[in-house]
Amino acid sequence: MEDKWIELEAGCEGRSVMEALQAQGVYMAGNCGSNGTCGKCRVRFLSAAPAPSAADRKLLSADAIDRGERLACKAQAAAGMRIEMITPDESAMKVESSFSMPSLPTENLPEKEAGSAGAEGTSAGQIVAAVDIGTTTIAMSAVEAGTGRILQTVTGINHQRAWGADVISRMEASNQGKGEELQQSILSDLDELRKKLGLPAEVKMLISGNTTMEHLLQGLPCRTLGVAPYTPVDISLHEYENMTILPGISTFVGADIVSGIVACGMDESEEICILVDLGTNGEMAIGNRDRILSASTAAGPAFEGGNISCGIPGIPGAVCSVEIKDGKAKVQTIGGSPASGICGTGVLEVVYELLKEELIDETGLLDDDYFDDGFPVAEGVVFTGKDVREVQLAKSAVRAGMEVLIEAYGTDYDHIGKLYLAGGFGQKINLEKAVGIGLLPEELLDRMYPVGNSSLAGAVMAARDPETLERMAETALRSEETALAESPLFSDLYMDHMFFPEQE
Repeated sequence: MEDKWIELEAGCEGRSVMEALQAQGVYMAGNCGSNGTCGKCRVRFLSAAPAPSAADRKLLSADAIDRGERLACKAQAAAGMRIEMITPDESAMKVESSFSMPSLPTENLPEKEAGSAGAEGTSAGQIVAAVDIGTTTIAMSAVEAGTGRILQTVTGINHQRAWGADVISRMEASNQGKGEELQQSILSDLDELRKKLGLPAEVKMLISGNTTMEHLLQGLPCRTLGVAPYTPVDISLHEYENMTILPGISTFVGADIVSGIVACGMDESEEICILVDLGTNGEMAIGNRDRILSASTAAGPAFEGGNISCGIPGIPGAVCSVEIKDGKAKVQTIGGSPASGICGTGVLEVVYELLKEELIDETGLLDDDYFDDGFPVAEGVVFTGKDVREVQLAKSAVRAGMEVLIEAYGTDYDHIGKLYLAGGFGQKINLEKAVGIGLLPEELLDRMYPVGNSSLAGAVMAARDPETLERMAETALRSEETALAESPLFSDLYMDHMFFPEQE
């Protein structure tokens, strides 16, 4: 990770260091929404470090504090401060843009260098930009309208991460008067990707994403999203400037899931299928052409490396695969770089391996040898008992939500035709290990299909055939939402699935 020194400019007084950096155009992820709870926004002061805050003393070691390290979200800014950025560089984050869909006759092309989307023989007017706006990342494809041929795909970070890693943090930031900043952030990100594709400013965009992301994009207020009865301003299929905003089902089940349902063909299928997007919100749907139920559960960011002590996004150096034998970990990292942290797939695998080696028990209790300091995954990378608990919370929420939907639909595992796993995490996880920790049901192991970015796939389908928009609108309208928070069964299953399965 390359050191980067920043000097704070005049006029930054009264702000936190993180806010001052944002004002200077310096991006820094604010995973916990500047609440001082994640410990990921560390900076080091070259001189005259401010007094450590309570959050600094709780989350940073005494040695780190002595070195001048502080949490940027809690340190007060002053002009002339010289700061070293010591957070992971997310610019090289691997963003999932590929998908594998039987309903799409074309294969997604790998990400290319900028500017080649306007391929010879294809006029700009025939090109549509299909977009997936995720909470963490964005993917944009230049699509030849009518054929669905993908000319080029580019990806990037959703820089709204500076206001928090999850949708709740973004809602709160918007409600605190930062809605315009959030809107300008995502518009700037989209414009940057458009330029990389070499497309004109007026190019038509088809926007798929969760409900909060679509609200922030349009500058819509988020006040009603986070409080009962959780009413969105507009989740219908509609136009906004040069964009077609794809329809969602509810505040917590957005257009990304509707796009996935249609892309996977669930809305026209005779057999009952399940779609699960293993992201922060754990969105899922079950059904076929006759009926669709959906739900969302607060899985948390553990499977994206969030709330994990040494967790980082999928950047070079992130531990992505783990094998433990005789108490020693053998790891693989993204890009083969030296280990600098652990990403979502690595988090899942290290828990499975610890369970397999009986270094944690079914309750999640870490072995005495590692109870205090955590298990050493790689040099400088440890996995703690608190990290195990974060995984338990996440996997229990997803599994319990899935089983409540199956029960509400009036079916069982024997009658499920396919389980589609959407998103980058769902595409890359080791399915056997996901089953081994109880995240996914063993009964469906032979019917699991990682499909990749199904949200982007749905937008590409709509670019290919405008009638897809009607399918999406109809699917959104006829889909029923199950409120998991109001379900006694969910509470019971959530507690049951906190335990890990017995290992054979």
